[in-house]
Amino acid sequence: MSVVVVDVAERISNTGKKFIALIVQSDLEIVQSANGSFYASAKKASLPSTLENLETAKMMLGKELPGTIQKVECAPYDVITENGELVTLHQRYQYIPESSKVEIHAEEVLEYAEMDEELVN
Repeated sequence: MSVVVVDVAERISNTGKKFIALIVQSDLEIVQSANGSFYASAKKASLPSTLENLETAKMMLGKELPGTIQKVECAPYDVITENGELVTLHQRYQYIPESSKVEIHAEEVLEYAEMDEELVN
């Protein structure tokens, strides 16, 4: 499975540091609602990056990355729906790389985990 980079965004971490996030989207899937209707859906997730600027990040648009987007538990956060209702969520969507051989640097994991918790749209 793979995801596609569909957008990029400049974000600010909890510590005030700017970073570039890649917005990735899953393949289209057909989902059945509680009332039995079917609809098309695609999951999106924000992937923090070390890319230096938006111009470089925009070159990634359309690129496929091996992996999936999965729902994961997280600290509770509030979201205002289109109807103006305040809802508290306890999960978010996260990109999960296909390969378990992804090189991870402990310092970056801690730094980007803090960035990823932000909800900046």
